[in-house]
Amino acid sequence: MSRVPPIATRARCGFGRAVSLPATSLATLFVLLGAALHPPQEQPAPSGGPVSAVRVTVETIAVDRRGTWSVGTDIADIFSGSTGVLKKSATLISRDGAGTREMVDLTARITPTLAPAGGCSLRLETEARTVVAGAKTGSRPRRPDITRAAINLKPDEERLVEAFASSATQGRLALKVKCGSPASPSESDVRFVDFVLSVARGEGDKEPQPMKSNQLRASFGREASNLFSFNVTLDPDATGDKRYRREELELTLTPALKSGGRLQVDFAVRGELATVSAGAPPITHPFDHQDTLILAPGETRSLDIDVHSSGADEGWTRVRYRLGVTGAF
Repeated sequence: MSRVPPIATRARCGFGRAVSLPATSLATLFVLLGAALHPPQEQPAPSGGPVSAVRVTVETIAVDRRGTWSVGTDIADIFSGSTGVLKKSATLISRDGAGTREMVDLTARITPTLAPAGGCSLRLETEARTVVAGAKTGSRPRRPDITRAAINLKPDEERLVEAFASSATQGRLALKVKCGSPASPSESDVRFVDFVLSVARGEGDKEPQPMKSNQLRASFGREASNLFSFNVTLDPDATGDKRYRREELELTLTPALKSGGRLQVDFAVRGELATVSAGAPPITHPFDHQDTLILAPGETRSLDIDVHSSGADEGWTRVRYRLGVTGAF
């Protein structure tokens, strides 16, 4: 593709914060979970597995009097079923030689969903707001042009989707989209996340009360774990032998992806509660739980786990844990 002409190009990310970029720059400019106005409804993640991310590549293509040229290429890792928002600006010149210029602010909301066989399904909604140079002051602003499309893409397949067609300049804007798998972090680009893990416990139907907390640091793509253990004295058994409940919980965190100011963490909880007495073999109750957490900086996500005994003759019936995870990144 020929060299991009020096047209003023603008890209925005976050909540209205402007970032100036050359037209050919690559940047992660999507904002997860949509904009404040008319956010698209999120699709639920497929059940039975963790939330995964899709690497979406979007090249904005313009066609006007200068021919076909690229406004810029943008890349983002978006959680499957979530919505990324891309904002681009370009000026189109009329194709009839009259020199009419039209400034276009294009907002694209893109929702990828991973396909079972690879690739993805994309839902696209674009909104174009335009101003034609030389328009009279006070004239009624034009309604935004809105387009919607849904496409299925094989891994690394590219598809061109029209986003705006101008009646003033006969110019056009289109999005060339492609999806794939996010790149794994390299050894030379190790990033760390600091976590605070907390454990609260409640007996029976009582609300869990804070027991212990600990700090943990993990690098992207690598797990870090922490072991919590407690011994709880129980009433003697039917023969009068002393007994206690041994509790062990191992919490494992693996930071998987950071995108749009949020962090995807694979969270695993493994442990065992055992009723231990002097005159009988231990009665064990193992548990294993895996989940995926999406964290904002400083946000605490909680997970409740219930463990039940085999009966009241163990000296306890139910233990409820509330596990809290707070991330700093």
